[in-house]
Amino acid sequence: MKARGVRRLFTPFGIVQWIMVGAVGLALWLAYFPWRWERTKEELRGRFPGVRRLDAADLKDWYQKSEGPKPVIIDIRPRADYDYSRLPGALHMGLADTPEILGFPAKTDASLVIYDAVGADAFPVAASLVQRGYARVQVLEGGIYEWVNGGLPLESPGGATTKVQAGDLRNIGLLKRRHRAP
Repeated sequence: MKARGVRRLFTPFGIVQWIMVGAVGLALWLAYFPWRWERTKEELRGRFPGVRRLDAADLKDWYQKSEGPKPVIIDIRPRADYDYSRLPGALHMGLADTPEILGFPAKTDASLVIYDAVGADAFPVAASLVQRGYARVQVLEGGIYEWVNGGLPLESPGGATTKVQAGDLRNIGLLKRRHRAP
């Protein structure tokens, strides 16, 4: 009896059914990625409405402009993640630190752009800096994950790279596999 049931799975009709189930599963999986990004961003925007933000393309354009002051890019991920790869020219700052440790007092005219993996830590840090008197603070929305997913350059001690150390695994699904460090 079992042999007949197994044979039914491999009839032309059965094979078409398996292909259809696979296609629907693939379509749902592909649709989940952008939906999750938007849900994450909307949640952070809602929790920190007073924090200014910019996306990866805007930061790249701003940094590459020949005129005007450049933003100071500050990475607040764990030191090991920063040491592995970072945005070009980024400085490292711990979560509990302030930009004073990097030589930027609260009354600075410098534009500070804070980033982490996806923004979950960057938004509260930026809100705290604004409360302490830093007037020109923004968050890189989507963090380093969205930066590298968009094909933008990273640097590492060994030169240019396209890999990011995952760090917190809760949001690893937002980083494309080809950009994950081994």
